[in-house]
Amino acid sequence: MGYVFSWQDAQAYEDWMRGRLGRLAVSVEQETIQRVWRPRPNQRLLEVGCGSGLFSEWFAERGLQVTALDPSVPMLNLARLRLPARVSLERGYAEDLPFADNSFDVVAMITTLEFVDDPAQALREACRVAREQVLLGVLNKYSLIAWQRRIQQLWNPGIYRHARFFGVIELQRLVRETLNGSVPTHWRTCLTFPLWALRTLITLERSPHFQWHPLGHFIAMVVDLRYILRTIQQPLFRQIPTRVGTSQPHPTCWRIPRREHQDHRPCANL
Repeated sequence: MGYVFSWQDAQAYEDWMRGRLGRLAVSVEQETIQRVWRPRPNQRLLEVGCGSGLFSEWFAERGLQVTALDPSVPMLNLARLRLPARVSLERGYAEDLPFADNSFDVVAMITTLEFVDDPAQALREACRVAREQVLLGVLNKYSLIAWQRRIQQLWNPGIYRHARFFGVIELQRLVRETLNGSVPTHWRTCLTFPLWALRTLITLERSPHFQWHPLGHFIAMVVDLRYILRTIQQPLFRQIPTRVGTSQPHPTCWRIPRREHQDHRPCANL
């Protein structure tokens, strides 16, 4: 089940997100998501771990049919105040989604895997109910901000003491192990520098040429569940001998000659 946010956690999270620095950081995260994922209007999207509905609102503004799910009642109450009525709110857990297979086109988990007990099971459930893609937004354990928060936890414990952060390679490994093989993934990172420097370095942080490295605090990754199969087909015949006439030879009776000058001879059973 993982950690469920209390009312105090929800209020502190919402207050930070409403602040100037929080809004700026979220806007950079959303721009980074758009570089790896291009939504289509009217896609059905499920956000698992929607929190106060900040990203669900952003998804809905882009014309998606959004369902938002969270285990925390205080978070869902805040989300209801923010989200339009067309967004459906559900209470549930990432490791046991109350939806049928392939119920949504996209499943998004933005800072959700960090707070669940079993990230592999949560990802497995997301892939089960998604038809096309799984969108991940994960906090990077190797970023400067992550190290800064570890130090702050020593004298000022917060919600991140319950979190498990990931690196890009760890996240890709988790995807491979969960799906029992390699699938296409695309990722970028942002928020490379400490948050106090974000206003000064905002142009650099927003540059697409600066988001290829694996050390940004926010990892945006899309897992593509649509497999592209290519087959190479060779004809059974290069030519049908004229002496066969109009009869249809059995497919196994003819072989493609190794040399062009070889004759095609019918099988004995014809």
